[in-house]
Amino acid sequence: MKLNHLGYAAHDISKAVDAFLQLGYVKVHEEVKHHIPKNMFVQRVKLGDTIVEIMAPADTTKPSFISGELATTSAPFMLHHLCYDVEDIHATVDRLMATQEYSVYEPITSGVFQKNLICFLRHKEIGLIEFFEWPKA
Repeated sequence: MKLNHLGYAAHDISKAVDAFLQLGYVKVHEEVKHHIPKNMFVQRVKLGDTIVEIMAPADTTKPSFISGELATTSAPFMLHHLCYDVEDIHATVDRLMATQEYSVYEPITSGVFQKNLICFLRHKEIGLIEFFEWPKA
């Protein structure tokens, strides 16, 4: 496994992005992406090999993928998840679920921004982890 990105949830995406830009990060894509199925806006920034994915609710009157976690804090933004690249997402999920320390937060689905597979599991002690399988050539 290799770390792919850190996922942050923010109440205000522009303020969170600006904070990372002030640290020397640069935008991965110029425009904020609207992830309609998860009711959120997404912007990725990077510094060297470190990628940060910043997410904020698109419509605060409706639930979003991150609204539950954001409701637990008054902080302007928070670490939401870690994402790891894996060779075989099905084998990884099966192996981790067999430990009985994980629960499925979001089952294996196709990614929105790339042609990949993703899955979110919640570990009972360390929180939300995303797994990311790149397409096979």
